[in-house]
Amino acid sequence: MRGTIDFYGMWWLRKLQLLRGFRLKVFGVSTGKRFGLGPGVRIFYPSCLTVGDAVTIEGPAYLHCLSERGVRIGSNSSFGPNLWLHCGGSPADHSHGCVEIGEHAFIGANGVLGAGGGIRIGNHVLIGQCVNIHAENHNFADRNQLISEQGVTYAEVIIEDDVWIGSKATVLAGVTVGQGAVIGAGAVVTKSVPPYAIVVGVPGRVIGYRGEEPQ
Repeated sequence: MRGTIDFYGMWWLRKLQLLRGFRLKVFGVSTGKRFGLGPGVRIFYPSCLTVGDAVTIEGPAYLHCLSERGVRIGSNSSFGPNLWLHCGGSPADHSHGCVEIGEHAFIGANGVLGAGGGIRIGNHVLIGQCVNIHAENHNFADRNQLISEQGVTYAEVIIEDDVWIGSKATVLAGVTVGQGAVIGAGAVVTKSVPPYAIVVGVPGRVIGYRGEEPQ
């Protein structure tokens, strides 16, 4: 009996997710089939959002999609609760920033995507909980001027296919994480990562490569 109750509970939960996703089409979101949204998902500038088939965004979440290139999410990708995504655009300036996420990608709970310089994530990428990706930096060289008045530098972040990023890692502006790389939990990645490298630490450093014999 308990299994039957759990099954129907999950069935109704999924139906509600799909209903919320379907209603977004009215507001200009371009969606594929079976787009599901959890409760409390807030999407600003929905006409800038395009999603493929079988995409699920758990709630609550905050997506600010304003940019010329917008936000594109590939099929069969899913996102844990408390996703925060911001393309950095404003009505006066939205020429920079974008998010492109491939197919079969996953971002765990409490993910942060600051995409003012653009974030591109490939296919079959696994991103753990509380991971921060920032494609922008505040300028601060002039100590006689407030940091908030010195502007921002944008630099794209690229995460190639088949990457695993562990919980609480941070990937900073201008970094490319090569195909098949693994980023350890809590690492701070300040430099680009070669394909299939294993990176740990603060700042992140390569400690080996996938497929190598253990030392």
